[in-house]
Amino acid sequence: MMTENNDKRKKAGFFKVIFLITIPALIIIAVITYSVVSSLSVLNKVHEWQKVPASSDTPALSVEEWQLVKNKAFLAARLALAANDSLGLTINLKDSLVQLETKGVVMRQVHFDEAEISKFFRSFEPAMYTKTFSKPFKVSGFGGTIIKDPITVVKAPKDSIEAAKNKPAIDTTKIEFVEWHMMLNKSLVISFVQSDREFGKMNKVAWQYKYDRYKETLTRNIKDMTHFKIPVFYPQITIFIPKNEAKSFYRALSKKGEVVIRF
Repeated sequence: MMTENNDKRKKAGFFKVIFLITIPALIIIAVITYSVVSSLSVLNKVHEWQKVPASSDTPALSVEEWQLVKNKAFLAARLALAANDSLGLTINLKDSLVQLETKGVVMRQVHFDEAEISKFFRSFEPAMYTKTFSKPFKVSGFGGTIIKDPITVVKAPKDSIEAAKNKPAIDTTKIEFVEWHMMLNKSLVISFVQSDREFGKMNKVAWQYKYDRYKETLTRNIKDMTHFKIPVFYPQITIFIPKNEAKSFYRALSKKGEVVIRF
C-alpha cells in the first residue's frame, strides 16, 4: 500500500515538474529565440538595402541638403511613373498626401493626419536613398477586407415600371471596415486603414483579415527558423485615411500599378 502511494507521489511530482518548470521554460526559450531571430532579420534587411559601397563618399548633409536629395529622387520617380499607362500612386509622407496619378496628372488626392512608419526607413544614407526612391516600386500583391473588383450582375428591366421596382436599396445597417495592404517589389508593405477605427466598427471580416496576416507572418517565420534560415523582414508603412477614400484608392489602383514614396 505504501509502495503504491509512493509511486503516485512520484508521478504527481513528475507531472508538476513538467507543467510548472519544463513547459514554461521551453516557452520562454522559444519567445527569446524568436525575438533574437526577428532582430537579426531586421539587421539583414538593413544591410541589404542600406549598405554603402566602400568607395562611395557620403558626407554628412544638412537638413536643407537632405531635402534637396529627397526632392530630386521624388521628381525622378514621378517622371518614371508618368511613363506608365496605368494609374499610379504617390505617397508623400513629408506633406501627408496620397494621390492617384496618370501621365503626371493628379486624378485624386487625400490628406492624412496619421501614419505609422517603420524605424527601418530612418537610417538611409543619401546614396542608397537616391538609388532606392528615385524610381517607382512595382505592386507585387494586394489584400484587404473588401473585394477589390466587385462585379454586380443586373438583369435588364423590360420597361420603366419594372426598373423602378428593381431599384436596389442601400443597406445602411451593414458594417464594413476598410483596411488593405499592398506588397511592393516583394520587399516592403504599405497598408491603408480607415481613419474611423472604433472597436465596434470592426466586423468579422476585418478581424479575420488581421488574423490571417499575423498567421501568415508567424507561419513563414517559424518555417524559416526550422530550416535554420533567418526570416525575411518586410518594413511597413501604415496610413490612415477616410473610409471612402481608402476604398476608392484600393479599387482604382491597378494590380500592375506602380507606387512612388517620398519621406
